[in-house]
Amino acid sequence: MTYPRPRSGIFATVDGIEYEANSYPQDGQVTLFTRTDHNPDPALFHWSTDFNAWLATIPTTRCDRLVEVTSRADYQGLPCQVVNIAQDGSTGLYYLGDEKARAAEAGFVQTDPGTWAKTVDIHDLHRYREHHSDLLFDEWRQNHHHIE
Repeated sequence: MTYPRPRSGIFATVDGIEYEANSYPQDGQVTLFTRTDHNPDPALFHWSTDFNAWLATIPTTRCDRLVEVTSRADYQGLPCQVVNIAQDGSTGLYYLGDEKARAAEAGFVQTDPGTWAKTVDIHDLHRYREHHSDLLFDEWRQNHHHIE
């Protein structure tokens, strides 16, 4: 499977297959979607004309894995989130660190309170990687944490 770069969003693995989710889990459920031509799993998905996609709302306990994916890289030693990569290699970044003065020195501009952004050439990035946040961890901890 080919993903757009940078890959970001919420992804659920169900029966060994990864699907995109449309939002964070809520009330123990998550809604998956796919825009493939055919229904990937008729027992799971139904067609939604409102969303022009195959949808499946399932309990989070049905997920083998549920993660939020963001792409990250270092720019001049600063930790950043990669928000877009254009065809010409220009790359939009958000600064993730706490040293705002250092971000300003590196040319980041404050776009909103707490958000510092900059566009750089992709070749100026180091340690490009995906960051996966486990959205099932708190649920797992509640169900498996026993005080003895």
